[in-house]
Amino acid sequence: MKVLTSLQIKNAEKSAVSNGLFSYKELMRSAAQSVYSEMKSRYKTVGKRILIIAGSGNNGGDGIVLADLLRNTGAAVYLCFPCGEPTAEPAVEYLPAVADLPRVYDLSGIYDFYIDALFGIGFRDSLPQNIETLIKEINHRPGVKIAIDIPSGMYADRSASGVHFKADLTVTFIGYKQCQILPPDSSDCGEVVLKDLNIDVKNEYNYSIIEPPIPRKYSKNAHKGTFGTVLTVCGSYGMCGAGILSAKAALIGGAGIVKSVVCSNNYPAFTSAVPEAVTVPVDTSLNGAPFLNDKRVFSAISSADSLLIGCGLGRSDEVVNGIYKILPAISIPTVIDADGINAVAANINILKNVNAPLVFTPHPGEMAALLNTTVEDVQCNRVLYAKKFACDNQCTLVLKGANTIVASENGEIFINITGNYGMGKGGSGDVLSGIIAALLANGYDPLEAAKTAVYVHGAAGDAAALKYTKRTMLPTDLLEELKFITF
Repeated sequence: MKVLTSLQIKNAEKSAVSNGLFSYKELMRSAAQSVYSEMKSRYKTVGKRILIIAGSGNNGGDGIVLADLLRNTGAAVYLCFPCGEPTAEPAVEYLPAVADLPRVYDLSGIYDFYIDALFGIGFRDSLPQNIETLIKEINHRPGVKIAIDIPSGMYADRSASGVHFKADLTVTFIGYKQCQILPPDSSDCGEVVLKDLNIDVKNEYNYSIIEPPIPRKYSKNAHKGTFGTVLTVCGSYGMCGAGILSAKAALIGGAGIVKSVVCSNNYPAFTSAVPEAVTVPVDTSLNGAPFLNDKRVFSAISSADSLLIGCGLGRSDEVVNGIYKILPAISIPTVIDADGINAVAANINILKNVNAPLVFTPHPGEMAALLNTTVEDVQCNRVLYAKKFACDNQCTLVLKGANTIVASENGEIFINITGNYGMGKGGSGDVLSGIIAALLANGYDPLEAAKTAVYVHGAAGDAAALKYTKRTMLPTDLLEELKFITF
């Protein structure tokens, strides 16, 4: 699945029409029918009052055709043309079919459905004052709100700061648009359903949606050595849970062996929680972290196939200095998370001395630290910053959050659409990092490991939300649901 710009969408439409696949008039009807089919499968419209707010362009034409389709289901359909009736072909050709439908000039009535067919992907400007007032009023009303292609007031290719239609459902065409996938606008698109309209976009796209992973096949004679050894350097006194969650995730994620550096103060709790892990016991430093300069840590690194470092280690000088000694010494694929990221952010030049393949897994706050900017700046430029950091530092970057972004060292961008806000609890990131480390130990390259882990992590979160609720689900529930996902 692809994420396209408005220009790429228009080029795809133009190419399909010029190649004789269909006319623009047929394309408009196909778009409207796809919205109609989606509504029919979800809602009862018989006897319901439906207001379609139509613009003067092609998006308005989609709304006019939809109005004609819906009135045949027994719905009471009303049309509102706040910009005047459509003037663009082929929308004008469809107007006579709805000439008898009642026109609405204000919002004095109450409706069960509000359908936004105002502007679509061609919108570039700010909303006219009368449209802004209208959308504000609709947003505050009860009733199902559906956007055709994109909610009006949003820009297809970037975030919009002004007023926009807040949809419960958006039916979009040909490919996803950036506003539907990335914060902050994505939350107001509601559920986004893609209808490709049988238009092939070929290789012209900006980003890809992460697809469900194809499970690897292994010999029936595979053994624990086949699946590799993960070493986790995570957890400190007071944050033992980070070490436990990451180690469990690595085991459930498919590592053959998980070794974990554990400080003496955490040893009893860790071994009772994760008996399957091999421990590398080290002293507890004065700040509660494991003593990272212990020769046993470096010995364990030498026999591992992948490394996870940072979860719950703390930010003491001793931890930071220990990380600075470990990173230049490694050659195995390494996941750097949490306090590992914070250590690197304090001295980004340390990466010049690292030769191992790296996967960074920052949340927006950690990303802001890496870039010496603000969280707000990161959130407004997620794709740009993810791509730049991955390319500049020749690593794989996993920028966590709603619709997590995975960026490759070559500048490829992949966006995840699994997961939900119930995963926004401490410990969820530790689970993700453990899964990535397991896949690296299995022999996955860093990009495939990151994409696969991000997808299944979100899928486990969605399964947990169905079994429990988004409010009550826990990171440990992700571990349990992960056991039922094939990857």
